[in-house]
This record gives sequence, C-alpha cells and structure tokens, in this order.
Amino acid sequence: MSLTVTKRALENSLKQLVEEKPFAKITIEDISELAGVSCRNFYRYAHDKYELLDLIYQDDFMSKLEVHDDWCVWDYFPAICRYCYQNRGFIRNAITIEGQNSPRSYWRDFLTPLILHDFQDSFFSEESASFYIPHLTDALFDYTELWLKKEPCTPPDEFAAYVRRSVAIHSKRTWEITSRAEPKNI
Repeated sequence: MSLTVTKRALENSLKQLVEEKPFAKITIEDISELAGVSCRNFYRYAHDKYELLDLIYQDDFMSKLEVHDDWCVWDYFPAICRYCYQNRGFIRNAITIEGQNSPRSYWRDFLTPLILHDFQDSFFSEESASFYIPHLTDALFDYTELWLKKEPCTPPDEFAAYVRRSVAIHSKRTWEITSRAEPKNI
C-alpha cells in the first residue's frame, strides 16, 4: 500500500471503530488489524490513536475547507454542520472523547482564530479575549452536540441557520439588557 492509501485506511478504521465502541477501548492493534497493516506501520503515521484522530479532522475537514479572508465564523458554520451531519455516527461518539485531541479542543483550536478575527476590535484586553472565546466555542460545540444526538437530526443547513438566528436574537437582547443604566440602589 502507498503511504496515502495506508494512512487513509488507518483513519477509516479508527472512524469505524469509534462508531462501534468507546474510544478508550480501542487499541492500536484494533485499528491496525482492521486497516490490514502492521502495528509498526501504524506508527509511521501517528504516535498514538489521539494523533490519528487529529489527522482525521485535518484530512476529512480542514484540508477541504475553503478559507476566505472576508468571511466570519458564521459563514463557516454551515460547512462545519454539513461535515458533522455526514459523519454523525463517528462524530456523535467522538464527542464523548475528552482531553488530548478531543473534538472539543479541536473545535476550539479551529474556531479561536476565526473569532479573534471577527471580534478583534471588541476585546478590551487579552484577558477579555481569553475569557470570551472559549465560552463561545464551547456554546457552539454544545449546540452541535445536542443537535447530533437528537433523532431525527435536523438537516445541517437548517440547523446552522437556526443557531445563527438564535444567537443574533439573544445577542441583541443581551446587549439591550446589559447596556441599560444600572439601578441606583446597588
């Protein structure tokens, strides 16, 4: 097998195994056996199953995502939702993985530069950015997790539009509430 074919076989094997059983119970031997390669060959592509998981996100999504200088995070959200929907068996179970190379940490790493770009003029300090951005990425992750677990699963473009509309409405209301004068009796 060529390098690319072997790497793809390992990635597809891990995706299949994640759909079938908890990530913690998946071994390098399981992945290698299903892919039809030796464990030694596995280590040519990844140090461990966590790194292979990261390669899946890179190869399946990031390498195919078209980046636009004039887009904001909401312009990318439908494509993210389409990927999650098309791979929902894998994503639903992968979402439960915590810690190293978890989907939540990958989500944060992917969205943070987009949000920094979108909100660059609104942060009054690095501390404010460090506070706000993880909360926003976690909220989007949590919305997506709940959506993927619900059956029947709403179509991805419909879900993305719903979340965008909901955030717009609630952000506007939050601004209205927080920008009013504070009561004098505090």
